[in-house]
Formats: sequence, structure tokens, C-alpha cells
Amino acid sequence: MVYFIGALVALWIIGGTIRHIRRRGKIIRCNTDRCTGCKKCLRYCRHRALEAITDENGTYVFLKYPANCTACGDCLRACKFGALELVEQKAKEEK
Repeated sequence: MVYFIGALVALWIIGGTIRHIRRRGKIIRCNTDRCTGCKKCLRYCRHRALEAITDENGTYVFLKYPANCTACGDCLRACKFGALELVEQKAKEEK
């Protein structure tokens, strides 16, 4: 039983490390055509990196604090419309 628990802990740590490496250098971007302005992603973002804006085109979400974004994917899982995506941070800075 102890080996089983140890193996689960090791897999959990290895999985977290792999996810962290895979997301390094990435940032969240919002596709404003798909965003409905429901703000569900704002509630799920633990790092408070997102903010909603209302303009003449409607309400949509954008990344207000890119330094806070860890690309954890919580907001991606919360968005049922597929409006958020992970992109390379350098590609985001060029636009």
C-alpha cells in the first residue's frame, strides 16, 4: 500500500513538472469573435490576470496582467465557447 501511494505521488509530481515545462513561454489570448462575455473564465482564474471590457462590439475578455498569467489552463477549461487559447508569448508580443 505504501508503494502504491508513493507511486501516485511520484506520478503527480512528474505530471505537474511536464505540464509546467510544456506551458513555459506561453500566454492566454482571447478570440473576441468567440467570446460571449459570460466572464466565467474570470471566476476561474486564480491569478487574476484576466479582465472584461465592454466596448461598441460588446463584452469580451483580455489579458490585463500578463505577468500574473502562469498558463495554468484554468480559464481554458472554464470557457465553453473555445474563446481562449494558449499562444507563444513572443508571438503575442509581436502583435
